[in-house]
Amino acid sequence: MKFITALLAAITIGMSGAAGAQGIAIAGIDHVGINVPDLKQAEDFFSATFGCAPLTHIGPFKLASSRSRDRRSLVAARADSVSLAMLRCASGANIELFEYKNSQGSTLMPADEDIGASHIAFYTDDVRAGAAYLKSIGITLLGEPLTMPDGDTEGETWVHFLSPWGAELELVGYPNGKGYEKTASRKLWHPKHPGN
Repeated sequence: MKFITALLAAITIGMSGAAGAQGIAIAGIDHVGINVPDLKQAEDFFSATFGCAPLTHIGPFKLASSRSRDRRSLVAARADSVSLAMLRCASGANIELFEYKNSQGSTLMPADEDIGASHIAFYTDDVRAGAAYLKSIGITLLGEPLTMPDGDTEGETWVHFLSPWGAELELVGYPNGKGYEKTASRKLWHPKHPGN
């Protein structure tokens, strides 16, 4: 009986090991942080467009130093101060906004192929209606919504767009699931079903 109990325990651990085979046991993504040129503008955009609620504000904090480009040492500050806000966005991860005052950092948005380039994707069941709304408020779409016809992302519709300050963002939706789900034993996290 001890052998069967030990075997069942090993199988259970092995099955959860695929999900938890990391060095740190995490519960999920807490937040994504992005730098913005104007904190109030970004808060207003995320709030009015996606219903994200700004819940915390800290700063401005005067900066005495900055990290070097290789992140290994401190150098003279490249901005006077930094202010932060944390936004709650429905059942997804939070968004942390950083505004650096009088920054000497680059004001160019990274190109898609640049290391460090990233985007935030907002889930909606109706990407086409979302894209139409974005157009109606003057937001630049980077193409038209595209629905994937086959493969792992079959059934997913997406479109990228630019925030008012030029950051690339995305609308994505797959209300009937994605192609990979037909054979997958484990599914990607879904904002409509965050506990699954």
